[in-house]
Amino acid sequence: MTWYTSTDVHAFLAAAGDFLAANPIDHTLLLTEAAYLAARPSAARDQLYGWWQRDGGGITGAFLQAPRHRPILSIISNDGLESLAELYPDLPPVGVDGKLVDSVVTAWRRRCGVELSERARIRLYRLGLRRPLKLGPGRARVATLADREFLVSWYEQLMKASPDDPSDLTYVVDDPIGYGGIVLWEVDGRPKAMACRSRLVANMVRLGPVYAPQNDRNGEAALVAACDAAQAVARNVLIFAEASDSGTDAIYRSVGFEPVLDRVMLAS
Repeated sequence: MTWYTSTDVHAFLAAAGDFLAANPIDHTLLLTEAAYLAARPSAARDQLYGWWQRDGGGITGAFLQAPRHRPILSIISNDGLESLAELYPDLPPVGVDGKLVDSVVTAWRRRCGVELSERARIRLYRLGLRRPLKLGPGRARVATLADREFLVSWYEQLMKASPDDPSDLTYVVDDPIGYGGIVLWEVDGRPKAMACRSRLVANMVRLGPVYAPQNDRNGEAALVAACDAAQAVARNVLIFAEASDSGTDAIYRSVGFEPVLDRVMLAS
């Protein structure tokens, strides 16, 4: 078995796309990042894509490093992890499925003498049967290019709470506007909250930031509206939250989300 690498996201998807799409919940991050980069290719030098392939056979593992982002791993067997550690001892910090934490730590310890430990953990939720919620007055609509100015200001405010997030405006505003991926909640004709989603890929979308500058109830309304819009196009509707955030966990569960897995950032 061999690791193959490329700086071309299209080559990556041609080789590993079917492998990732066969398990869209476990691989939501790799799928959505690759879909974005395929639609908006980058010439950045700090991108790298890899796949673990049996000689003459199928793909059984992959990793993706988007520009300005930490690399993220798919589900990979132990032998694939040990080989990856030998090839890229400096790959960490790296994001992994929670089920892989012990295997990744062991592989980098054995092959590189590097001791990795958990630095952050987020939880992935999947929407099941959406539970009816009593919403306040207002209505939902899809954001358009005419909304860009205030959406940019909202995202700038939102990103102040996550100064280490390398996402840019193209990723969080311009791209989702282009495919109808931002839902606004309006009250008396004025936008009061937003919720966005990723591109549709492998019958899966992942909801992203929900933001309400003044009233959390408006944020919940935007989330519910985004859930309904997402369920109209995708079988799997997913969303992340900080694993330790009990308040967000309660809101998600009240809507009908259930936790399915954790993603962990490992670093030395």
